[in-house]
Parts: sequence; C-alpha cells; structure tokens
Amino acid sequence: MQDEARLPEIAAALRAPFVPRVFERLVACEGYLDAVWPQVVPSVETAGLLGSALYLADMALDAVAETYEPVLSRASLVAQGAISEANAARLLDVLDVFQWVQPQTLLICAALAEAFESPRVGGQGRPEPREASVRERAHLRTPVALASADTSPLPAIAEALQVSEAPELYRAIAEWPGYLDTAWDELQHFPAYPPLRRRARALYYYARSSTRFLAYPIEADVAALSARGVADAAADEARDILGTALPVLATMVVHCSALRAGLGATGREVVRPV
Repeated sequence: MQDEARLPEIAAALRAPFVPRVFERLVACEGYLDAVWPQVVPSVETAGLLGSALYLADMALDAVAETYEPVLSRASLVAQGAISEANAARLLDVLDVFQWVQPQTLLICAALAEAFESPRVGGQGRPEPREASVRERAHLRTPVALASADTSPLPAIAEALQVSEAPELYRAIAEWPGYLDTAWDELQHFPAYPPLRRRARALYYYARSSTRFLAYPIEADVAALSARGVADAAADEARDILGTALPVLATMVVHCSALRAGLGATGREVVRPV
C-alpha cells in the first residue's frame, strides 16, 4: 500500500474529520507510514490510548484554569460582533474535535519518536478495545475546513509560534476571522505565562514517557525500518518531522483548552474535581 493511502485510515482511527498535518508530512518519507501505521493502529483502537489522550487534555485545562483568565466571554464576543451565537456553537463543535484529536496525535507521534531510540517500545498497556461514543460520532459529522496557510493572520501566528505554517487548530478557526483576531490578541501573549509554557513541556514529556503503556509494541528504529524497505534518508526525515511536530502539538493542546475555556467549555474529561 502507498503511504498516502494510509491517511484515510489514520483519520478513521482517530475518529477525525480531517488528517492531522504531521501525518501528511510523513507521506514524503517513502515507505515510513506503510511500515509503522499497521503497528500503531491496534493501540490507537484501545480505550487506554484515548484515556491517556483525554488525561493530557485535562492536564492542559488545569494549567489554563490556574493561570489564564479570558478577557472576553462567549456573550461579550457575540455582543461585540466578533462571532454570532450560531457560529459560536459551530466553533465549539470544531474545538471539541481538536480537544480529542490533538492529544491522540501527540501520543502517537511521541511513540513513533521514542521508537527511533529503542528496538522495541510499548506493549505494557491494556488491550481493552475502544468503544464508539456519541461524541466521536458527532466529531465525524463536524465539518473542519482548514484555511490556506497564507490567510491573514495565519502567517503572523506561524511566525509568533516559530513554525513554518500555522497549526491546524488556528487554520480551522480562521473560518471565523473576527473571532480569530480577537482570540489571538489574547493567546499571542501565552509565552509570557511561565506556568503555561511549563505545562506544554510537561505534556510533551508525559506523552513520550507514556509510550511504554501502548497496548501493542512497535518496532520502528532505523534498523527495523530498513528491514521493511525504508531508506535511511526517509527514516531520518521522519525523525526530523516528528521532532519538530511534538512540541507544537503539546503547545496546541494548551491553546485548545484556553480557546474552549474562553467560550465557557471548562468541563474535564477524566479528572473530575473532588
């Protein structure tokens, strides 16, 4: 199977209405996705991986709740004309997709990055299958349109985040430019919040350390990839893509929590307050 043909499989496993950009980039690494995805998908289909992903979302929300107080609320955004009430509801649906998809993508990419460092990773998790949920079915019905990376203010966002193009989270909410401009006016200052920076780093390290709890092992170091026909140059490129994507994904999990909190969505996923 060609690497590009894996992309619909990846979206389906994530219960996502779009393919995360990091996997699209990995298509350029000839043979890589074809070698690794069949090893990864059995763990993606377990309740354990989804539970770990939602725990990451709660970790992000905890830091946001402790540190960040949104200047604008959903009511004030509607009142000032930044977004209509109907579009605010649609926006929250889109953000809910990212609430689930981003931390899963972070865990998968962390596992693939860790696999370069060891002949075999994972295999210590529980294999209970992931059950279909009403919320995931709603995610699959939610249209997520990613704006062109050169749509204003996306180039400025990419520059501020020190990435080549704005992450999908911001490209998705660019559908509502009045809201995006207002939200970015606040979130662009997040680097000035040390607790939020520390939490993004904590998400990154948690994701990498969680690799051992994948239900099924992965063998995807350079030697294993070579045995599956992946050239060393393609493997090196994949390693670089993953290394670049991981910190951005961790940061975007925090940003998603902040965007949702500003719209009044502050419920936790698995960690309930006592």
